Amino acid sequence: MNAKFDAPCRFYIQGNCREGDQCKYSHDSSNIEKVNLVRDEKGKLNLKKNNDYQTQERKFVRGRGRGRAQIDRYQEEEQTKDNNKIDKSDRIDLKQRQQQPKNSYEQKSGQRFGQQKEANENRQIKYKRDQNQDQQENQNQQPVQREKNIQERNNVNSERWQRNQDNDNGDDQQQFRQNTRGRGRGRGRGGRENTFTKRDHIQDEEKERTNQSEQQIETVSITKKVKKNEIQVKKRHQVLNLVQKKNIANLIQIAGYHFQFLGILRADAIDFYQIPFKRNGNEIIDEEKKVTISQTDKQFISAFIQEHPNNEYTLIIQFQKEEESFKNLMVFHNVFHQQCPQIISDISMKEIVYTNFEDGQLYTFCKDGLIRIFTQNDIGQLRYTQHYNVEQSMESVIKVGSNFLIGMRSGQLYLFNGKILTEIPYKFTQKCTQMIIDFNRVILKMDDDIQTSIYILSQNLEIIGPIYNGEKVICLELIKSYESDKLFILGFSESVEIHTEIENKLYPINVMLHQRLMQMKKIEITNENMVTQKFIVGECNEEMKIFSVVPEQ
Repeated sequence: MNAKFDAPCRFYIQGNCREGDQCKYSHDSSNIEKVNLVRDEKGKLNLKKNNDYQTQERKFVRGRGRGRAQIDRYQEEEQTKDNNKIDKSDRIDLKQRQQQPKNSYEQKSGQRFGQQKEANENRQIKYKRDQNQDQQENQNQQPVQREKNIQERNNVNSERWQRNQDNDNGDDQQQFRQNTRGRGRGRGRGGRENTFTKRDHIQDEEKERTNQSEQQIETVSITKKVKKNEIQVKKRHQVLNLVQKKNIANLIQIAGYHFQFLGILRADAIDFYQIPFKRNGNEIIDEEKKVTISQTDKQFISAFIQEHPNNEYTLIIQFQKEEESFKNLMVFHNVFHQQCPQIISDISMKEIVYTNFEDGQLYTFCKDGLIRIFTQNDIGQLRYTQHYNVEQSMESVIKVGSNFLIGMRSGQLYLFNGKILTEIPYKFTQKCTQMIIDFNRVILKMDDDIQTSIYILSQNLEIIGPIYNGEKVICLELIKSYESDKLFILGFSESVEIHTEIENKLYPINVMLHQRLMQMKKIEITNENMVTQKFIVGECNEEMKIFSVVPEQ
């Protein structure tokens, strides 16, 4: 018997004491007198007994942890009388013994929970660091092998984490059993639920979900990288079909296609071949539909054709006289209706890279670093008015919107709005030899002695690329296919390659061996129903070749 009080157990008297030998009240039947339950005037049950004993309160713990206890309904009125009979010092000692284990348990459990949380966070950080390190080491492996390694690493980390967790939980559970030994069993014989065990179980589930989520993210990232690195480029059997060849003596430049006319510049003349939408036969150009402007006393260097409203076209031809090095300009303000040009003599000792005539002003960009401006007077004559010195040799110029984009020999790019010269903050190691406008961006062809790089200048003046970097490209042209794919035509020394652009990279889709082109221009002929025919005109060694763009089968 472990009785702490001499007072007899009321439940033992009734024959249903659940505590047995552990009951703190006396089970001695010699001191038990008859006990009767009687109702008072208010109809409430009270104990009627000769000896004045009261049963000690018994509390049933409901729930878990630090939930508030509920007092048995049979003891609500007995609590006050029992406290009066128990010695004051015994009550104080009893309360201290009851409160001390509870406070000790709460304090230690809080400390262990904080330590355990910090340890779990450190293990999680180390786990992620190990994953990142392994990912960098294995980034060139095959996807299947990478997924297998990740799975094995997750299994090893999970086992290591579980062993550490079991060791930590073993100490916590042992301390918990010591703190709760001798306390109330709660509802029934099952005893109180261990809150440490439940909290550890919740943390295990959260850790498992975290590991699964990270593994899924890792797998998705690997899949994306594999898909990005394994871009499937569809090869095409044929993109360009050679439809016509024509030998043209002293051919210098393909000036471009304007107003249904293809301009071909020769040493002392310029020929315009009319190419309508509908043609009889297979030949694209016909000698019977040719208009020629010749100047036998002049040596032509280059030609610039510019379109204006109302179907007016300005033709400006750069030439020099025999045994002279000065560069001159011959200006036709409306070439298809005006046969008498205006001559501007002795403009520069160096080559004129680009010209632009607009609103009565002619801008000339020369390799000597000067931008010269000529203004039209009242009788229509162009006279020099001012110049801008960029102090560098200009290699290529193009008009983009209201600005001129200038590529320097030093590799720098500048914007000129007619008054102010602004540098684009990007320095290339190659010089810009060709520019092509592609809607709201500009394609830049950069060359040195052995190789070529192709970049993109965006509308926000951002440099993208290189989208191509490799063998030196002699000439470049860009045209849309009938399926609206952008086709980059690259002319090499012994072949012509057709590339397509995917995610800011060029990929070859067709190669034409034993073809060499030194210059190229595209031709797009559209009828009134917006049906377009597409051609590429190229030249090599005074032989002109015309290729038709073939629709994809």
